[in-house]
Amino acid sequence: MSIDWFTFTAQILNFLVLVWLLTHFLYKPITKAMHKREQKIADEHQKAIDIQQQAEAEAASYQQKTAELTHAKDELLAEAGKEIQRWREEHLARARAEVDEEKEEWYRALHRERESFLREARVRMAGHIHHMSQCVLKELANADLQQQTISVFLDRVSQIEEQQKLKFRDLLRAPDSTVLVESALELGKSDRERVSKFIHDFLETKIEIQYRERPDLICGIDLHISGYKVAWNLQEPLEELEEEFVRSLNEVITLESGVEVSPST
Repeated sequence: MSIDWFTFTAQILNFLVLVWLLTHFLYKPITKAMHKREQKIADEHQKAIDIQQQAEAEAASYQQKTAELTHAKDELLAEAGKEIQRWREEHLARARAEVDEEKEEWYRALHRERESFLREARVRMAGHIHHMSQCVLKELANADLQQQTISVFLDRVSQIEEQQKLKFRDLLRAPDSTVLVESALELGKSDRERVSKFIHDFLETKIEIQYRERPDLICGIDLHISGYKVAWNLQEPLEELEEEFVRSLNEVITLESGVEVSPST
């Protein structure tokens, strides 16, 4: 049988459309929300600057009063000037300290909120991409693809080093030894015979081989030999793709927001 290229192409286009939709309807709203939060903190920062300017204006006013009092009697002006200076310095220092404290707290709060927001968005987008990839690959799985999967798997097994082959043979000498083949699609009789003959020749033994269907493998086959596994499937590449997507998204978010988002567990 041959691959239905029309269906294959349609699924690829469907995958690209879904990626575009995720980018358009998920990533852009995230960026918009980030800009809105940044505007809010900018407004708060301006408010803090206004407070500081007001405090400095008050200080300037007190300085003017001091200058006017210099024309009065020496002792009274000297005492009044000292009192005003002390009051000015105390209140100006207090105002600056309050402004700095509020500013730092605003920045810390913004950092926490943005970090939480971006982490959640990143994980959701990565999960959508991973799930979508799984669905597409499962829909593409057919008999012809299964034959190619078997061929690749058998080729992978044939490349196992001689030392490992000897270890497998030693394990099969145990009375409770087992050989299990798991596949994404159910193997037909001819496929089982093909795989069984290859494994028997590879292990140089006629041990019974069990077969089991495991759809979560996604276009792959696993060989279990008494606790050891030889695998070939697309699950691990998809997980690597998800991790790479997370790293790339994290780099983009960091460049745009200045916030480094730690990997979630």
